Amino acid sequence: MIAYPVLFVLAAATQAAVKPAAPPAVEAPAQAEHVAIQAADIDRSAAFYHEAFGLRLIPTPLKNRRWLDLGHGLALHILDGRTAPKPSNRNEHLALHVDDLASVTAWLDRHGLVWTDLAGKPRTMQLRFDGVRQIYVQDPDGYWLEVGDSRGVPSQ
Repeated sequence: MIAYPVLFVLAAATQAAVKPAAPPAVEAPAQAEHVAIQAADIDRSAAFYHEAFGLRLIPTPLKNRRWLDLGHGLALHILDGRTAPKPSNRNEHLALHVDDLASVTAWLDRHGLVWTDLAGKPRTMQLRFDGVRQIYVQDPDGYWLEVGDSRGVPSQ
């Protein structure tokens, strides 16, 4: 009968030893500051994001960088030095929200850039489950962008 209390004490000690430590105390959760991508031509990429989506250029003293304002304290940093194409993977993308998706697709069309739905069907907007119209397009270096607005039904 002495074996039962010994087993109980061993089991309790084992559970206490593997109990996860409490996370460190933080005053505030981390917040995103910027997203960085690498480009073959930083001026071409900065012009694309500025002209197609209206992102404001942020002055920087660094000659090999271009910074653009994504809003809400978040920036897009375009770094130089890309020498190889970006592997094509739609699942890795930056999502942008615009006021008028039709004006973005018109700009893309004027510049001969292909935009698709998630399945890859050219010149097709899709309606997300929450009513947001969206498209997918690649930037000059092959990074995928998901671009959406909340105007409702996709135009035909």
